[in-house]
Formats: sequence, C-alpha cells, structure tokens
Amino acid sequence: MPRTITRAVVAAGGAGTKMAPITRILPKEMLPAGGRPILEHLVYELRTAGITDVLLVISARKPQIPAYFGSGTAYGMDFSYRVQDEGAGPGAPVLAAETWTGGQPFVLAFGDNLIRGAADHETPLKRLVGGTSNCSILTRVFPADSIPAHETLLGAADAPKTGPGPAPVAFARDLLDHAGAQWVHACAARWVLGPFVFEALRACPPRPSGELYLIDAIRHWIAAGNHLTALPLRPDDLRFNCDNWETYHDAVAALRP
Repeated sequence: MPRTITRAVVAAGGAGTKMAPITRILPKEMLPAGGRPILEHLVYELRTAGITDVLLVISARKPQIPAYFGSGTAYGMDFSYRVQDEGAGPGAPVLAAETWTGGQPFVLAFGDNLIRGAADHETPLKRLVGGTSNCSILTRVFPADSIPAHETLLGAADAPKTGPGPAPVAFARDLLDHAGAQWVHACAARWVLGPFVFEALRACPPRPSGELYLIDAIRHWIAAGNHLTALPLRPDDLRFNCDNWETYHDAVAALRP
C-alpha cells in the first residue's frame, strides 16, 4: 500500500563556491529563475506532492532564506529551520533532521535543483511519493559518453523512451556497476527515505575531505542486501542542477516567461 508522506527535508546549506562571488552575498538557492527564486520553485513542487511540513537545513550564512520564506503560512505549509556547519557534506542535513522526521518516511530534496515536470503529466516528485519503497530516488538517464561532470551516478540504465512514465528500477548489490553501459542513471536530487537512513549514515565513514555523503551510505546499505528504487524522469521533464553558472543560465533560459 502507498504510504502518506507529508514531511520534507530541504538541504540548502552548501557554500555555492562554484558560483562565487555572487554567492557570498546571495545563496544560490535564492537566485531567480522564471520570476521566482530557485528554492521557491521547490516549495511549490513539494506542495503539489502533498507535503505540508518542511525542514530547511541551511548554513549560518544564509539568513535570506528564513527571511524570505518565514513560517510557510503564505504557502499553506509549516516551515522549520536548522543550521548546519558548512563543508559537512550532503549527508549532514539528513542527520540534522533525525528528530524532526519523527521516525516516519520523508522526502529529501536538494534546494539548488530545479525540476519542472512535463505538461499534462503527474509531477515527478508526486510519482515518487506515491510509491511504496522507503528508499527511492528520482534519476535522470544520460548517455554514458556525455554525463555532466557534477552528476552522481548510480548504475546502468535502459535507453529512455517516449510515452508513459518510465517504470521504476530496483538497484540491488549486483546492479550498481555501470562499467561498459551505454546509458547510466544519475541522481536527480529528490529522495524518499525511511528511518533506516540515519543508522546507515552513522555507519558510513566520511570521505577524506571530512564530508559525509548520502550516496556512500546508501551504497553501503545496498551492499548489505537491501535495494534502492530508481524512478527515471521522463525525457521531456526539465531538471537543472543549479550549482554552476552554465546550468543556472540554462534554467533561466528555459523558464523565461
């Protein structure tokens, strides 16, 4: 049976060094695209998927975010905020939310990623939330010879097809190797996670940089015999990882009124 998910954790604590110097003044999540901040697009995306309670995990250098969004009442939602240390890695916002999630499955969304579903179709996040797995992720399928350098890869994929939404793919221990594949799943910054993730993160060592990575914890968890459900975006869904100027400019152009 599909479960009801009403909570989301938004990771918005990154320093935005690839987009300096502007990000020393304005968080990358607050850069405008299509007439509103990138992060506001995410708020509407979450609301459309049935999310009512949001925890925004930010750094101390981003007071503009709570100043702009406030309590969330303007969106018919309830917003809370936590401050994390910069440079702690993308797994840190998840650990910071453990108590707040109340032991229930939740959405994890990265605030610098903008996703716009294809017209006349259920939004990608709503499809993800409507599933049954407590470890699932949206993915974008790329040709193996033209994967953007900043993408996090999962494993081999089938070539994307037009028509109905792509079917979910289960990634078990033997499917994470994408060596020699023609098409590859890349993480698309929207997850559904269950309480298992907190123990998985605590059991996963940080990288040499000291950063804790969610994908490392998930890989360890899969290696222990569990599986991850990947839900590919449709070919006509838009997704922009706005952590660099090139992709941000693409988002601005695509969403220009």
